[in-house]
Amino acid sequence: MPIETFCCLQLPAKLACSADGYFTHITQASLGRIRIPRIPPGGNHHGCLRRSEGTRYSPRSPLKKTVCGTCGKVHSGWYDRKVRRVRDLSCADTRMYLDIEVRRVQCRSCGKVKRERLDFLADNPLYTKRFAWFVGRRCRQSTVKDVARELNLDWHTVKELDKQYMRIQLERAGTPGPKVVGIDEISIRKGHTYRIVVSDLVRGRPIWFGGQDRSEASMDQFYDWLGKKKAHGIRLAVMDMWKPFGHSTRKQAPQAAILFDKFH
Repeated sequence: MPIETFCCLQLPAKLACSADGYFTHITQASLGRIRIPRIPPGGNHHGCLRRSEGTRYSPRSPLKKTVCGTCGKVHSGWYDRKVRRVRDLSCADTRMYLDIEVRRVQCRSCGKVKRERLDFLADNPLYTKRFAWFVGRRCRQSTVKDVARELNLDWHTVKELDKQYMRIQLERAGTPGPKVVGIDEISIRKGHTYRIVVSDLVRGRPIWFGGQDRSEASMDQFYDWLGKKKAHGIRLAVMDMWKPFGHSTRKQAPQAAILFDKFH
């Protein structure tokens, strides 16, 4: 069983995150006391280590401006503050947690009390961005259930952290510019409920999934998402003989040749 180690991080801090989710530098932050359990000499004490007892260190933030986490408006003070424990990357088989002070502000723009923005926290404020990034990379190799068991997390928590990781990947990848596309539909439940899947046949991967059905209007949504310039770059579209797909493609990408594949 992993050992839990705690450190106190004085906030508010400005941690710059690189593209891969790791901290590149830390300013206006100071590490407090790091409690690491003492290992008694001799014997096998794996899984029996505890935090050392003693006076608890309570971090206090220096005076600074506070940014509303919703609208981004800067305030000179705060409404209240409390210490929150967030999970960070593990050190070997030891789980690492940070005790940080989080402020709330009475935001005049929002008209409500809002939590301050801390750029190094994930969308779920109980985890750091780099931990969320680690969870997302693990989900590329294992199932959500296996990752949840490995990291001692709830299945839904792992799923949400994985979604955040995938959103970042999509933003970095940008909109593709396919030359040859394959168009097909899939049934998402019993009955006639369909969604459209468009694949880049050169790169061998799906690039779009959507629509409300398999109508021409739903097919138009793909070309609207792709953009007029990239739609005009398509040279070949492979599809079945479903007429709405052909009508939409001839209208949105008239230069593309249409090939009806032999499996339909």
